[in-house]
Amino acid sequence: MFADKRSKRVVLVAHCILNHNARIDECAYYPGAMTDIVQVLMEAGVGIVQMPCPELQCLGLDRSGRIREDKDIGIREALLGEANECCRTLARLVVRDVNEYRKQGFQVLGVIGNDGSPACGVDRTWYLETESQPGTGAFMLMLREELQRQGIDLPFVATADHEWEARLPRIKTLVSS
Repeated sequence: MFADKRSKRVVLVAHCILNHNARIDECAYYPGAMTDIVQVLMEAGVGIVQMPCPELQCLGLDRSGRIREDKDIGIREALLGEANECCRTLARLVVRDVNEYRKQGFQVLGVIGNDGSPACGVDRTWYLETESQPGTGAFMLMLREELQRQGIDLPFVATADHEWEARLPRIKTLVSS
């Protein structure tokens, strides 16, 4: 099946890697995509599966004002709290896609998050109004949990807006496997 030119290798990426327009106000560092990261993935010949943005899907595009003013909580905390079921549903949908790719003989290489994100940080996340600190974003926690629940072990690596060059070796290693 699928006897054409496709590589049958895919990587899951945080939504904002391909679309910085989904970012919270004053946090978009690129006009569109993180082109250097995308270029590495394209050169490796892997399919790029854009995961949904849990912040956008669960809290809306103008989420900073609503969360900070109305709830006095941070976005990560909202995704773990009031938007928990929305975020869990998105994680289940991503894992459904992973299962479908694997069922058809595709290799799912792993997940690329974006450190500092309250949703998609892998090693660093954003808590309330403080700076990025060690921890995992809400969506990545739920995605990892759902993958484990279904017996799927995928590596998680992260880029970061201001440290993408230092993160490239990890991403290159992920997609060269």
